[in-house]
Amino acid sequence: MSEAVPLPDTNLQTDSIVAPVGQSAEGEVSDTSLLFGTPGSPPLWLWLTIETTELAALEAALLRHLRSPLFPSRIGEEAVRPGDDAGLLDFIARFGAIAGRFAEGPALIIAAARIVAERGGSLARQGALACIEALQYRLHAEARGLAGDPTRLRHFVLAARLSADLWLRFLPGPESARPLPSRLAETLNLPLPQQAPAPAAAPAPPPAVAYPGSQVVVLQPFTPPNERAEWQSYHPLTTPLPLRRVPRDALARLSALAQAAPAFAAPLAEIRRSLALAAHAGRPSPRLRPILLVGPPGIGKTWFARRLARALDLPFASLNLGGATDNRCLQGTARGWSATTPAWPIAEMARLGAPNPVFFLDEIEKAGGQRDTNGRAHDTLLAMIEPESSAAWFDECLRTAADLRHAIWVMAANETRGISAPLLSRLSVHQIEPPPASAFAGTYAGLLSGIAEDMGCVPDELPPLPPETREALRRGFAGHRNLRRLRAQMEECLGIAAEAALAGPRC
Repeated sequence: MSEAVPLPDTNLQTDSIVAPVGQSAEGEVSDTSLLFGTPGSPPLWLWLTIETTELAALEAALLRHLRSPLFPSRIGEEAVRPGDDAGLLDFIARFGAIAGRFAEGPALIIAAARIVAERGGSLARQGALACIEALQYRLHAEARGLAGDPTRLRHFVLAARLSADLWLRFLPGPESARPLPSRLAETLNLPLPQQAPAPAAAPAPPPAVAYPGSQVVVLQPFTPPNERAEWQSYHPLTTPLPLRRVPRDALARLSALAQAAPAFAAPLAEIRRSLALAAHAGRPSPRLRPILLVGPPGIGKTWFARRLARALDLPFASLNLGGATDNRCLQGTARGWSATTPAWPIAEMARLGAPNPVFFLDEIEKAGGQRDTNGRAHDTLLAMIEPESSAAWFDECLRTAADLRHAIWVMAANETRGISAPLLSRLSVHQIEPPPASAFAGTYAGLLSGIAEDMGCVPDELPPLPPETREALRRGFAGHRNLRRLRAQMEECLGIAAEAALAGPRC
């Protein structure tokens, strides 16, 4: 077993020391921990010095990641060979422009540049400079969300120390008043950038570093309708919010979900194609066509929507339209009423702090309303999902435009009758049939995982069910094929098993 290595001094209190990153207790190297770290230790590229063996492992993990299915083919198809410093720097130059659109894109840039910088040679200075630039981008993006998270704060401090260390090593000199672009150009022997002279009385601020398409302004500036303090929660939507990026193993997560829910194979296949297209185009988060799941009650439509959001690592919000008599549940209440409220999607985005959550609407075929009274929910929903109108959807409470294009809509209905034809034509409709009896094993495992998650534990921590009990559940499922009923039966059986385990044999 490797000898434990302490973290570099960060002036923070740590409860323990950590083993070298990327090596598990069994000695196996993990791509994820090598490149991006773990909750207990920072990734390798944050260490001020890297051993030769660690450097080789980091490079191998990086090259394997570049060949993953989710990596853009136009970047990863010419993956460099081990030891190819020029190839790594070429990857930095080509991928750096879109790195911010990916969940771990900046970390890949930093890892590649760190390898070149540590390995030395004629390219070390260029690699270190690229590492400095990528580090500064990453720190700038992460500095706003560190409050109350000691682990991320420790990683931030380590990254800042590494950035300062590289700066001192490769950009020496006391002339700190000189513009950074000029110093970088001089160090790399590039032509000095031409800058227009700014007025002496009002010097122009330096341009903000931002990755195109990685941030979204949901709300245009607005004036609160009254003095209530709750309107302060909507002001963050008027500033750029980072899009929640799907995880790099999203395809594997969706495949696991397809095994647990075979009845939803068709919508999952569509989502996988959209996800692959978004990854190829360098989008940080996919834009999915609104999905409508049609099927009888109890087949797991709500369960599927929640698991989809979890697989994509996106926030989730749900609304039942079954009892809606008008459009106020979606559109909110216009200004002028005493109980004025913004539209439901805007309120949920403010609560979740994300511009691209998964919105689940249940029983949309039962939504009522009349156009000549308070409006129909279907008409409001149509305007919210239509690409042209959703880009600047007008909220009558805040009296400003909202960008709803990045939300992912999943809807459910028992039948399509009752859904307006214009709305139905905008949806990707999937008929969901009850799962076959042969799918009991996967269905049982998925429901067991959901029960454990709702209780805040893992499935192994639930009481085991005897084989005869599972067989009885299987026979019952073959008859009704209803996920809601199966889950209720499983919870009852687990409760009986837990009572028996707590009673135990008395001495």
